[in-house]
Amino acid sequence: MFSKRVLNFEESPIRKLVPYAEAAKKRGIKIYHLNIGQPDLKTPEVFFESIRKRTPDVVYYSHSAGIPELREAFASYYQRRQNARVKSENVLITNGGSEAILFSFTVVADPGDEILVLEPFYANYKAFAKIAGVKLVPVIRQMEDDFSIPGNLDKFVSDRTRAIVLSNPCNPTGVVYGERELRYLLDFVERKDLFMIVDEVYSEIVFRGNFVSATTFESDRVIVVDSVSKKFSACGARVGCLITKNEQVLNHAMKLAQGRLAPPLLEQIGSVALLNLDEDFFRTIRETYRERVEIVIKKLEEYGLKRFTRPSGAFYVTVELPVDDSEEFARWMLTDFALDGETTMVAPLKGFYITPERGKREIRIACVLDKEVLSRAMDVLMEGLRTWLKKFSSVQQYLS
Repeated sequence: MFSKRVLNFEESPIRKLVPYAEAAKKRGIKIYHLNIGQPDLKTPEVFFESIRKRTPDVVYYSHSAGIPELREAFASYYQRRQNARVKSENVLITNGGSEAILFSFTVVADPGDEILVLEPFYANYKAFAKIAGVKLVPVIRQMEDDFSIPGNLDKFVSDRTRAIVLSNPCNPTGVVYGERELRYLLDFVERKDLFMIVDEVYSEIVFRGNFVSATTFESDRVIVVDSVSKKFSACGARVGCLITKNEQVLNHAMKLAQGRLAPPLLEQIGSVALLNLDEDFFRTIRETYRERVEIVIKKLEEYGLKRFTRPSGAFYVTVELPVDDSEEFARWMLTDFALDGETTMVAPLKGFYITPERGKREIRIACVLDKEVLSRAMDVLMEGLRTWLKKFSSVQQYLS
């Protein structure tokens, strides 16, 4: 009755616990949402001002590649912020970064083909791959190696490999890759006749390291994905882009863009103004998220946890918990635990892996709450973990 494609789909690991959260709220429980990368920072007012000033009488279909002003704004942004030679004709506007990833997978690979992915990875890559009929092949990175890119990429390549995909800065690890790592990947894909798809939606949220945009490389093997969602706290605008200097890739992606008609018009108009914001804005958001990440790390250390990431970018902290199944623990926090009427919702990390059993004890914490609220949320989460260990673990040493 239903397609194998949809029957093989998995629920989003970021959102699959939503029914339990909704039930908890009905019971009067306050939930601190640490599960989803939804920034709480106010969307810059220029977004709304731009829409108010330029709202047309008819909300018409824009060009399938996006309104010219927004394509130019993205190109100018990359020229100004990343020192990249990007032209407006290199830019295709999409319905969020998600559509740009889906377009990329569909353009470079046929059903049954393979795309390498640095693991752990943004969980929805799996969904996009299944829609496109593509098989993701995990390239394992280790927390103890700071999630460095392994030097044996060749062993993951088959005659059906078409590309490698990664996020930089990385969701969920917070790793930032610079010139050396990206050059290594570019040499690899050019030698193997592959594409390199780089998701740069967190490019402005970098605390340490030397972020380098893949758009700075003059290669027809590079496809970059971006959006206004994270850096401008405009996730609901659903405005992203696909950038490449490969004319054929753009031409083929345009066929897909024409099939879905157009990106949202008003949100495109507002996004033009966002892309013209200056360094003062970006400095503020970087500092805000750096402080929040440090709060989470400090709390983890205070409670005696040992294995967690110290992100150089993005706003996530990955933590290995002393539990057998982090998903069971995350669900229990919503169904059976409350501290003074409060609990937390986190993202179990198993869904960010393909390799069996990997990530089963890990969670991702999104540092998207105000500092005081985030500190309280971490106390609630750690007290929940302490209670879980006393109830269900044979471990004699609990949290400090």
